[in-house]
Amino acid sequence: MGDDRPAVPSLPSHPPALPQRPVRVFLPCTGLGRQRRGFETFTTECADALRNDPRIDLTVFAGGATAGVPARVRWNLPRDGALAALAGALVRRDGYFVEQASFFLAFLPALVLGRPDVVYFADLNLGNLCWHWRRLTGQRFKLLYYNGGLTTRPFTRADFVQQLTPAGFDEAVARGESPQRQAVLPHGVRIPSALPSRLTGDARRALRLPPDRPIVLAVGMLDCAIKRADYLIRELAALPAPRPFLCLLGADGPDADDVRALARERLGDDGFLARAVPHDEIGHWYRAADVFALASLREGFGLAYVEALAHGLPIVAHDSAVTRHLLGAHATLADLSRPAALTQALSRALGAPPSEAERAARHASARDRFGWDALRDDYARLLLRVAELPA
Repeated sequence: MGDDRPAVPSLPSHPPALPQRPVRVFLPCTGLGRQRRGFETFTTECADALRNDPRIDLTVFAGGATAGVPARVRWNLPRDGALAALAGALVRRDGYFVEQASFFLAFLPALVLGRPDVVYFADLNLGNLCWHWRRLTGQRFKLLYYNGGLTTRPFTRADFVQQLTPAGFDEAVARGESPQRQAVLPHGVRIPSALPSRLTGDARRALRLPPDRPIVLAVGMLDCAIKRADYLIRELAALPAPRPFLCLLGADGPDADDVRALARERLGDDGFLARAVPHDEIGHWYRAADVFALASLREGFGLAYVEALAHGLPIVAHDSAVTRHLLGAHATLADLSRPAALTQALSRALGAPPSEAERAARHASARDRFGWDALRDDYARLLLRVAELPA
């Protein structure tokens, strides 16, 4: 970036003194209980990580039933439902906006009566509504925005912004955002203390995976625009026979039917698997994979990259500031906007299986940089810092 790159504001080097009372933090997530994005996973894990911190009183608000997760469910019109589509057509907005607006109405009594110090949000429309409510009523809660989607919208409706990578911070400062209103703090990830053992041979059959073929795993929505599953399928199909088996794990996106049809055409019915699985089960598939590959050209963070790293997997990804920061020398990075680039990178990764020492080094990198044990106190200090901002 050069010598004129602005310094990234850091959190205080020492934990603040214990406040007179715990800082009340509301963490609303409209998709929790229904969607399977990174923020839903983050919400549950963040709440669990901070549950026993005496400085923080964190309450999760969810849009759907959350078995095993302590959360207050608030009524709303789900983004994928017919009523949300109808309401969206009437106000000329999409179902996602309708979900957040209806959720806000049900969230409002808690916002007024619960008197939070901080509202910690990732859904921009919900944050906007909280900001307007504060402007109209004079409530004094602070708004902390989790920029997991690497938005390019101005940060006018937040008091402070959590960037997940230095790349996000650099982009925001380059377009004129104040560096003093941001801090870089990675997405926390639940990572086991020891490297998980691999699943090989017949142990893979329980996952409907072939026991005797290399497995290439991709985790993300089945779509063509963002995760670029179509590009991944074509590039893997260009490998010489016998090709590896492709395992696509993720919720259906708008192109899911086309993705499955293309996979059948290029790989055959016995050459791929495409399905969604609960996040708490996904570790089995990481353990069974030989290589992890993701074809997206832009990620705000890339939770799946870190999960693959934590399982010691070789990783093939697009060469970007985010992937260089997350993965460094532990991945094969290439310009995946080019035809044949992923084919070549996969060939290299599949041709050089990692040693146990290399797998352990990948796991340690993920655990020490992104595990909750390493980040828990940083999250508490971020919330305390935001709570203390001037009204």
